[in-house]
Amino acid sequence: MVETAEPMNQERQDNSGEAMFGMDVEAMPPLEIARILESGGPEVDAYLGEQIYANMRPDYLAQQRERLAAVCRLHAERVGDKPTYLLRAPGRLNAFLEYLDMCAGDHMSATIDGDIPVAVSPRDDDVISAVNINPLFPPEDVSLTAEFRRFADEPWEKYARNLPDNWDNRTKFLPHFGRPQGNWLNYVLSSYLRVMWEHPDIPLRGADLTFGKATAPFRAGTSSSSAVVVLSFLAMYLSNKDRLPQWSVSEVCKLLGEAEWYVGTHGGANDQTTILCNGPNTVLYNRHSKPRLESTPLPFLRGVHVVLANSLWEVNKSLTGNQSFNMRKGWMEIGDELMKVIISAVREARAKGKASGNGWLHSLVYEKIGIAPGGDTPLLESDLSLWDKIEANYNKFGSLDESILGIPGAAIEELILLLPSKITPEEAARVLGMDVETIERLYTKPKRSIGGYHTRTTARFFYKENVIGRTLERIFLEAEKRVSSGELSPESEEYDQYRQQVGSLVDQLQYALCFDFRVSNAQLDRLLYIARRGPGYLGGKLTGAGKGGCVSILVREKDSQAMCEYLDCEYYSKRENFDDYRQILQDAIRYYRNETFERESAQEMLENLDRALASFQEQRRVITFSRGACALDLKPLVY
Repeated sequence: MVETAEPMNQERQDNSGEAMFGMDVEAMPPLEIARILESGGPEVDAYLGEQIYANMRPDYLAQQRERLAAVCRLHAERVGDKPTYLLRAPGRLNAFLEYLDMCAGDHMSATIDGDIPVAVSPRDDDVISAVNINPLFPPEDVSLTAEFRRFADEPWEKYARNLPDNWDNRTKFLPHFGRPQGNWLNYVLSSYLRVMWEHPDIPLRGADLTFGKATAPFRAGTSSSSAVVVLSFLAMYLSNKDRLPQWSVSEVCKLLGEAEWYVGTHGGANDQTTILCNGPNTVLYNRHSKPRLESTPLPFLRGVHVVLANSLWEVNKSLTGNQSFNMRKGWMEIGDELMKVIISAVREARAKGKASGNGWLHSLVYEKIGIAPGGDTPLLESDLSLWDKIEANYNKFGSLDESILGIPGAAIEELILLLPSKITPEEAARVLGMDVETIERLYTKPKRSIGGYHTRTTARFFYKENVIGRTLERIFLEAEKRVSSGELSPESEEYDQYRQQVGSLVDQLQYALCFDFRVSNAQLDRLLYIARRGPGYLGGKLTGAGKGGCVSILVREKDSQAMCEYLDCEYYSKRENFDDYRQILQDAIRYYRNETFERESAQEMLENLDRALASFQEQRRVITFSRGACALDLKPLVY
């Protein structure tokens, strides 16, 4: 196991002990960076293998050096010998939990060795000049000032007269305003525009950006989009260190989560936090439930490999992914608003002496919400002290946990029953005192006329996740402690029980993702169904927002390569496994008119599918947990 290194992007602590953000790396001419990488010296390989990728295989390191040097040589063709930084940001792996950061819950993630590299040279003007080696992403030059003024100066009263004009609301009503939907540079601009919104008086310098060959899966649930957002922030920081305020690491993580709202998805900050802060061979337990974000590094189990397998069903957020993602955010937020209505109603009933008698809580909820609870609630009706703890400690669905709320699990299950199974926009508007149009704009309009917000199963999903997350944390720490003390050997049957427990918990989480939160799909289910019969299988789940993309499969270390070969034979090489997806794309091509965004996207996705199936051995691999985003600090290795 490669030794864990400290994340690069935290420099010192302030007076309160909080880690402050900083980057201390010297720019070099791009060809000099390329020559250092191409030298293949032992110091370079040790740095990349131990401190970056957590993989010391010589052939693997040679491939990374060649790939990283290539982006520097391409950059040199554009900028000559201008001072340059070489940055890389990895994909994020949610091998254990999902979505908790979006409702102030504690989330567990890691970073994979697949990453996105970019060469950065600061400019003297405000222009972002971006080039990408991937032909799907055309080059573009944009003025930061012009883009910010277009976004910020659009008259707000035209869209939401009764809502405050802030970053949250403006990115909901006017995402990527004036720019093409799905344009890749929207992700690059997002960090810059978020900082400019907060500090409009700071004139930010632009940068020449050259993106190289990415090894992080694309549109596959590993948050490659968030990796670009993090890279753009690091580029902005290195180009403007003398002008920017001092931020703590937790402030930067919050800023990055909000920055991505610009593109049209309203997520949390877990992906960005993990991508920015993770260390090699580490799983981060990000405590979004805390007033100030904290991250607990956890050791991973020994003798377990993670196989990342792409279902090949693309998660195209620009096409349909945003609606599904934002709809789930709506389920959380509507559910949270209803929970606060219930808590307030109970407080009022207690003050008036009406919180007593058989069925008082059932009647109160029906009166306030108009929908009956989903079952009996004897604990919450009889023990009013539970409501004191709920009122003091409840903070969104992420707080549905015994250790946070301070009430037993049985009482939490009763609390969840008070929420409606589904509430329509019309019903929610009545309860919350808003008009239907505002509800649909703030919380996303359901696709179907009979659609609504599934609040009870959503709350239950997050409660289950919290139970699983706390159990995983205990297992990881306990297993490593017993091995480190010499009490237990990783080769023992008793240690293997830990592996089996973790695999079972991951399978339970996939069940909840599929049936409680409804973010799986037939292609993911098919891939996992096949994987469960493969060699060394322990557990598996979708990773990321769902509705396509990758699955992460926990496998016994000795069987990881055999699992990859098994998937080649049973999943990727059988064309019939992709017939349904292919038909959906072909139907879209027939249905939409020529030159429409939808038709062009479907055509692109069909071509991507055929290309992937022609090289399916690249679609699954054993991954390592790499270091988070950083600037490669190569100069000390040779001087």
